[in-house]
Parts: sequence; structure tokens; C-alpha cells
Amino acid sequence: MPTRELLPGVTTSSYPPAVVCDAHAAMRKARRRALVRDITQVALLVAVDWLFMHWPESRLPFADRTLSLTMLRGMNAGFVAHLWLSRALPRWSARRVATTWCRSEREKFLRQI
Repeated sequence: MPTRELLPGVTTSSYPPAVVCDAHAAMRKARRRALVRDITQVALLVAVDWLFMHWPESRLPFADRTLSLTMLRGMNAGFVAHLWLSRALPRWSARRVATTWCRSEREKFLRQI
């Protein structure tokens, strides 16, 4: 594409704008932190479960072994539900908010970026 001079010494081929905030790097860093936190929590959960299952004398002070294992299964189910919901709820609310926008609001928002 030929460059034409707008003013003497000024052309349309210029330097790209300087990046002030790199959102992709921030998102990668946040996702990496969340992944490390999730892996750590799951590893701790597996370690406690393994210890609880393989040590026959382990039980809660107010319950027998059967009730203790049932409560452990319930806590594991609660932990898995929390882990899943902490990822799903923000996605659902963002999708719900985006559906309320009219076409002109979407275009106005995209023009400001």
C-alpha cells in the first residue's frame, strides 16, 4: 500500500501505540494462580482422605467410624461443589449481564476499547 504524505514529513506508517496494561498477561497470571491453588487444595484433600481411610482408628470425636466416613464423603462432595461453582457462577453472571445489552450499547462499549 503506497504511503501518502499528510503533511511534509508525516506519513500514515507510524509506530504502534505503547501497551500500558497487558490484560492477557494479567489473565494468564490469574489463571495460573487459580490452577496452583486448586491443585494444592485437591492434593491436601486427597492426602487427608488417604490418611483417614488407611488409619482405622481415625474418627471424629463425637462419632463412630462409619458416621465419620459418611461425613468425610459429604465434605468431599461439598468441596467439589464449591470448586465447580466458584468457576461457573462468574461465567453465568457475565453471560446474563451481556444478554441485557442492546445493540447500541454493545457497539458503544466496543468503540471505547
